[in-house]
Amino acid sequence: MKPIKLIAYICFFALDTGLLSAQTLTVKVENIEHIKSNLIVKLFNNAKDFPDVHFKSQDVKITDKTMTVTFPNLPKGMYAVTVYQDINENKQLDNNFLGIPKEKYGLSNNIYKPSKPDFKTCSFLINSDITINIKLK
Repeated sequence: MKPIKLIAYICFFALDTGLLSAQTLTVKVENIEHIKSNLIVKLFNNAKDFPDVHFKSQDVKITDKTMTVTFPNLPKGMYAVTVYQDINENKQLDNNFLGIPKEKYGLSNNIYKPSKPDFKTCSFLINSDITINIKLK
């Protein structure tokens, strides 16, 4: 097989299987309070690290009661998202003495668990551009 033909086949295979494609995740966050605070959005791509070590994150100044955050150039796969309002801007979700969040938060699939959330429950498949909605609680 000629080298140019081989390269063309390899490129076609890579594109067809998604190895070279990139997806965009848009996260629409609703029910925001305290407009003069920050929104912390964390993206996770494996169960082992969830929810402690994120894959990507964004810290966005809140300007409205509904905000949109975009994560471009993502490979296909399973992901989960956590979101919280960092009202006191200390870069962490503050909890009371019982471990209940004092700041508004949300998880992908709009899961609200009093205990540590699990990746399987919060995860979703990205195989094309996708928009998810998270309502803060």
